[in-house]
Amino acid sequence: MAKRSKAILLLLSTLLLLLAADCGGKKAAPVDLQGVWDTIQTSVQLPGMRPLSEKRMMDRYGMDASALPQALVMVSEDSLRVDEVWLVEAADDAAAKELAASAEGYIRQICKEQKDYSPEQYAVAEKGRVEVKGAYVGLFLSPDSDRMAEIFRDALR
Repeated sequence: MAKRSKAILLLLSTLLLLLAADCGGKKAAPVDLQGVWDTIQTSVQLPGMRPLSEKRMMDRYGMDASALPQALVMVSEDSLRVDEVWLVEAADDAAAKELAASAEGYIRQICKEQKDYSPEQYAVAEKGRVEVKGAYVGLFLSPDSDRMAEIFRDALR
């Protein structure tokens, strides 16, 4: 009887260990940020946009793309427009929060620059949005920032 109890206890202990090891559940599949961008492009009207190179991302924002699992930054081809989109997967949630704080500061800076320079672009910048969910960050500077943010949130569900 004692051997049987020990065997059952060992089996239950092993089962509990296996359950505890899987306690966090399965990690969610990464979000395809290029797919999110494709959806944004077909859903809202944008000026001509071009991708920003990794070097320019570092020079312009201090964003080290090599440390990011995914980073897609699109800027207006017209340098007089503030339209811009960042779709970024940071290394972890803490890095995403830090990046989001930088993105918020960036929007404030754009607003400050455009206020007296271009009332039209200032209005666009004022609609700027930063969205964060887990390790993902989106920055949206566009007349359609709200719709872009909604597409981003939907992709992260």
